[in-house]
Order: sequence, then structure tokens, then C-alpha cells
Amino acid sequence: MEEKQHQSINIKAFIAMIRPFLPRKLLLLLAVVLVVFETALALIVPLLTMNFIDEMTVIGFEWSTIALLGVVFLAQLIMSGIAIYTMVFIGQKVVYSLRETAWKRILHLPVSFFDRHSSGEMMSRMTNDTLVIKDFMTMQLIPFISGLISIIGSIIILFVLDWKITLMMLAVVPASLLVMMPLGRKMYRVSRSLQDETASFQGDLGRVLADIRLVKASLAEDQEKQVGIKRMANLFGFGLREGKIMAVIQPIMMSLMLIMLVVIFGYGGMRVAANTLTAGALVAIIFYLFQISVPFTQMANFFTQLQKALGASERMETILHAEVEQDSLETMNTVNKLDALAFQDVSFQYAEDKKILQHVDFTARVGEMTAFVGPSGAGKTTLFSLIERFYLPTSGTIQYRGVPTASIPLNEWREKIAYVSQDSPIMSGTIRSNLTYGLENVPNETVEEAVHAANLKQFLDGLSDGLETEVGERGVRLSGGQKQRLAIARAMIRNPEILLLDEATAHLDSASEKLVQEALERLMSGRTTLVIAHRLATVRNADQLIVLEGGRVTGSGTHQELLENHGLYQELVKQQLHVD
Repeated sequence: MEEKQHQSINIKAFIAMIRPFLPRKLLLLLAVVLVVFETALALIVPLLTMNFIDEMTVIGFEWSTIALLGVVFLAQLIMSGIAIYTMVFIGQKVVYSLRETAWKRILHLPVSFFDRHSSGEMMSRMTNDTLVIKDFMTMQLIPFISGLISIIGSIIILFVLDWKITLMMLAVVPASLLVMMPLGRKMYRVSRSLQDETASFQGDLGRVLADIRLVKASLAEDQEKQVGIKRMANLFGFGLREGKIMAVIQPIMMSLMLIMLVVIFGYGGMRVAANTLTAGALVAIIFYLFQISVPFTQMANFFTQLQKALGASERMETILHAEVEQDSLETMNTVNKLDALAFQDVSFQYAEDKKILQHVDFTARVGEMTAFVGPSGAGKTTLFSLIERFYLPTSGTIQYRGVPTASIPLNEWREKIAYVSQDSPIMSGTIRSNLTYGLENVPNETVEEAVHAANLKQFLDGLSDGLETEVGERGVRLSGGQKQRLAIARAMIRNPEILLLDEATAHLDSASEKLVQEALERLMSGRTTLVIAHRLATVRNADQLIVLEGGRVTGSGTHQELLENHGLYQELVKQQLHVD
């Protein structure tokens, strides 16, 4: 009972989910009318055949009946073609609108959503699950609607032709339901597990292919091979379980139909011999039997595909109903009017039992360089994520020039920021498309100035295609130093007010580091710069250094001030700068 109720709720949710994506009601009405007329024409054919056979036995061959049959066949053919195309159009339109809406929503979901869901999982939902919904609507819904009309119409006509034979035919229904109901529930569970495993398999594929160099460099081919084979074995197992159920359902249903056919032929033949039933009526009954049995046997497949569509719709719901990033929030008026970026009693945690930042207070003055130092896991990267509003503080306020950043429209706030990390991401495409990523109508002069300032000019002059050179997936054709300088040029083109640097010269050789450092100095000039420092040598001249330990600020000041009165900073200096 609980499972039936759960399925009923899911069906309602499925209908509610696809309703906003359906085309105009007029088109839906047209599709229904076409299906009804096409099925009605199919129901007329056995009656015309009955008259034709009965007339032949009495008055001979009648051309008018043949002509009428031909007209009905042709009309049914045309109507069926239009109905199928109309329903395919509706199905494709629903999936297009669903994908469009989901894609727009995905791009505006918060980073925290992607922390919980892998990219492969999202790919599976956007491709596999939408295809399941489309196939159900285009390949199953039409036969189901027309089949339902055909079954009801055929039974009504059969009762009119001969109620005794009709009751004999209907006797097979309870036997069919006894087979269908328990096996249908098993099919539901298997199909759901199969879809979940397919999503996991696609997630693994995306993970491995995205980091194939790490896989090979780590000699992890055998490990990933085993993971992939295990996923495939699970898919194979679920596929076999699904096949076993179908191997039971279809033969039993077919056998029931054949038994019914034999019984009706035998009983009908006796009635024809006794002149209590005409030969034409028996032929019509056989026709109607097939018009009932074919869609009835297809019902098993319909309900199987329905369960898959329900599972797919449930997964799509997690995207469609996920909360998008908030553009701006109403916040209390600030009392701090400093011309600075200020954290005021900011705390943050990803989960209730895992505090990352605790009561963080600091002020980074506009136009100055503020560096953050401390051990790994102190919360430095999380602090940058809060500045970019990838996450919102659990408590406290972040302000910029006296205005809470949460109250600034999201696009307006992020336009003020550029971020250069030690492993700056590069998108597949040309160097130009990477430099102007996210921007429109950037003048060539602006691009050229940024290329020159970022020390990329000499590198580009050596390329035959210059700015139109393809960088490969994730910038695989670029060196580390070239990626960094490209990221710096990209930041220059954005002309940000606030610059976030996560040790952008780390892991570079001395020649590349010199070029990148020169480019960074040009980029930092006149901007509010916040730096995560892994090497103190690069930030010792910062206007302000802030020490983070265990998610708390334990000290702030210049290099000399911290060197004189902060224990951890003194240790870091001794380790890295070899100062006694």
C-alpha cells in the first residue's frame, strides 16, 4: 500500500514537473484529437471487414465496400503519421524546455550545491535523465493513449457484437494483473537502481577523463580499471535482473493471448457452424481481439518506462527546485564607514560539527596589499570564497567601503573582483576566448595592452595563430608560467577593484616566476590586493599581514611588527627565511 501511494505521489510530481514545459494547449488538444480520430478509424476497419465478408457470402463482391475500406485505411495512415509527428514534437519541445531551464538554473546554483553533487552526476541528469523523459513521452505515451482508447472502444463494440465471447476474453484480465502487479513493483526497484548506477558510472567516467594525466602519472590505471569494471558489472547485473522480469512477463502475456485466441477460434467456429454467429462477425471479433491484446501486452513496457521516467523526474527535481545564488540580501546598516574591505565577527562552517572560521575580524584598506599567512587548514582559501560570495557567512558581516557585500547585487559585486590562483583554470578554446571569458565586446587594444603588461607578447609572437591559438582541454598546451600570465592578463582586462591572489608564483621555475612576478606587480598597482601567502618572501613587504590559526585571527601587522611579537610568525620566518 505504501509503495502504491509513493508511486501515485511520484506520478503527480512528474505531471507537475513537465506541465510548465508543455507547449500551447491548442497543440496538445490537436495531438489528442488526432490520436482519438486515428484510433476511431482503426476501430471502424473490423466492422467494414465484417460487412464485406457477410456481403460476399450473400450477394457477392461489393466494390463500394472495398472503396470505403481503402478510404478508411488511407485516412488512418495520414492521421497516424500526423499524430505521431505531433507527439514527437511535443516530447522534443518538453525536453528542450526542460534542458534549457535546468541549464540556466545549474549556472546560477551556489558552489555549495556542486560540493554535494559531482559534475558527472550533473551530466547524467542533463543527458540520460532528460532522454528517459523524452523517450517516455514520444515512444510510450502515444501508444498508451491510443491503446487505452482502442481497448475501451473494442470492448464496447465486442459487447454489441457478442457479449458471451467478450466475457470469455475479459476473463484473461485478472490472470494478467496477477502477473503484472508483483513483477511491476520489482521492475520499479530494478529500474531505479539501474538509473542510479548509470549516473554513478557516468560520474566516474567524467572524473577519470577530466584528470587522465593524474591517473597516468600516479600509475592508477589498474585501480580505475577495477572501479570501472565494478560499475559495469553492476550495470550488467541490473540489466540481467530487468531482463529476467521481462522474460517472465512477456511470454506469460503472450501465452495468455494465444490461449484466448484458440478458445475464441474454437468457440466462434462452433457458433458459425450453428448459424448463431456470422463468419464476418467472427473475423471482426478476431480483429478486435488483436486491437485489445497488442496494446494490453504493451502496457507492461509502458509501466516499466513510466517507472524510469519517474526516477528521472525525481533527479531533475533536485536541480529545478535547488535554491539559486541570492542576488542580494537585506542587511543591517553598518557603523564602519572605513574605505576598506572589512570582516566583522565573521564565522563560517560547512557542517554543524566542522567550524572553519571563528569570529574573524580584520580590515583591508582600499589600495593596499593585505597578506594572509598561517598553517594549512587555517581557513585562508575559505576566506577568499566568502569574499567572492561562493558561500555566505554563518554569522557576522563582510563590508566593502561601508556597505555589506551581501546587499550588493551579485553580478555587480563579482565584477569588482579578479582571482588569480596558483593553478589558474583555463577553458578549452582559443587564447583570446580565455582572455575575454565572461566579457563582451572587448576592444583589441585592451587585449593587446593586457598581453603586453602580462609578459605574454613574446610568447604569442612565436605562435602562428597568435591569439586564435587553441589551448587544448584545460589549457594542456600551455606551460604553468604561460597559464599564470594568461590568468593575469585576463584579470587586467577585467580591471577589478579587488584582486585576490593565491600565491600565483608557486610551483614555477625561476625564469617563469620572474615574468609572472613582474606582471603581478603591474596588476596590483593601485588595487586592493589580498594575498594567500605560502612563501613569506613574496609578501614580507605587504602593507599588512594577518596570521590565521585554526580559523581565528591571532595576529596582524607589518612583517617587522609580527616578527617582534608573534610566536607562530617567528617560527614561519625561521623556517622559510632562515632568520635567527
